[in-house]
Amino acid sequence: MNPILEQLLRLQRLDSDIRALGHDLQQIPKKSKLIDEKVHSVKEPLERILLEKASLEKGHSEREAALKSLEDKERQLKLKMPEIRSNDEYGALLREMDATKRERDKTEALTLKAMERQEAILAEIPPLEEAYKKGEAAVATERSALKAEQDKLSADLLAKKKERQEVQTKMNAGWFRKYTHIAAQRNGLAVAAVRGGTCQGCFIGVRPKLVQDLHYGEEVVSCEGCQRILYLDDAAKNA
Repeated sequence: MNPILEQLLRLQRLDSDIRALGHDLQQIPKKSKLIDEKVHSVKEPLERILLEKASLEKGHSEREAALKSLEDKERQLKLKMPEIRSNDEYGALLREMDATKRERDKTEALTLKAMERQEAILAEIPPLEEAYKKGEAAVATERSALKAEQDKLSADLLAKKKERQEVQTKMNAGWFRKYTHIAAQRNGLAVAAVRGGTCQGCFIGVRPKLVQDLHYGEEVVSCEGCQRILYLDDAAKNA
């Protein structure tokens, strides 16, 4: 085979491998999501109840602060009683004290209800955590295999890119530019096989003279239909 064609064909195969590896790497997040979905049914209830627990704990702190404020207010109102000089002021003070007490009673009732729910949640969490652990254990092998697959794909991709750079460095700059131009115009396929007298890039018949030239391997031949660079596959050579 013509040395230039050998380089071009090697470059094409490397580019095809690089695209395939890149595509496979892009599938990793999708595969990871599918694994996540297998444990979603047990993970979601646990996450939901943990969020509720956190919300109740935050609300408890807020209600405790509100209760302290209301109790302080009640004490301050009681301290004002000796200072009252008229019935109107006394009535207004009693109404404010009554409203404050009602607000305190309401807050205490909410606090009690929240504490009861917190106790219930503490009893619900352990079985939900156990179910989630079992779900994660069931897919642990899949996660490990997926991580190994990702690492191998990344390593292979890096190696292919390095090899491509080496090929490019050794290539004639003009031929590399031509290859790049054709690849950009032909969806990444710049070098195509001839099989059964047909270009496998555009599936248009190749003239017998060009096929003969490919057999001899002395020249770099292009398809007259799609302008891709042609090579004769092994089966055609042996025919």
